[in-house]
Amino acid sequence: MPREYPSHAIAAVAAVLVEEDQILLVKRGHPPAVGKWSLPGGVVEPGERLAEAARRELREETGLDAEPLGVLWVLNNIVLDSAGRVKYHYLIVDILFDAGSAHGTLRASGDAVEARWVSLEEALTRDDVSRTVKELILRLKSSGLRYIPFADNIARELDSRTYL
Repeated sequence: MPREYPSHAIAAVAAVLVEEDQILLVKRGHPPAVGKWSLPGGVVEPGERLAEAARRELREETGLDAEPLGVLWVLNNIVLDSAGRVKYHYLIVDILFDAGSAHGTLRASGDAVEARWVSLEEALTRDDVSRTVKELILRLKSSGLRYIPFADNIARELDSRTYL
């Protein structure tokens, strides 16, 4: 299925690492949001669990690996073209990672052209940080890092397999 003008929403994940007052961001090399700083992430591959997909994207785009903790936020991201048609439609599940467990060498790769830690305050004031990252930061500042742990039944339901 094409990513531009899709026939239905595309499932995606984003990796959220926050350490003290900094968040890990990547600069997008491909549409949508090319040139914008955003969370490492991408499309969930068939058969892939949410945490596995987010961890894979984290490794591919930043060179870092970390332990996923749970679901932080679910975003219904719809981008319209100038005629009002749906050009992109992603359902993005933001997965919170334990930043203290992060290891590896930070480097941009995959769809990312740059990767670095950015202060929360700086991210909020920059024009080249995606609107959705700014919304996430504002939510974090108002309610903290509240998430649904993968050990909870609700998160398990979000990431379960069914066999016919």
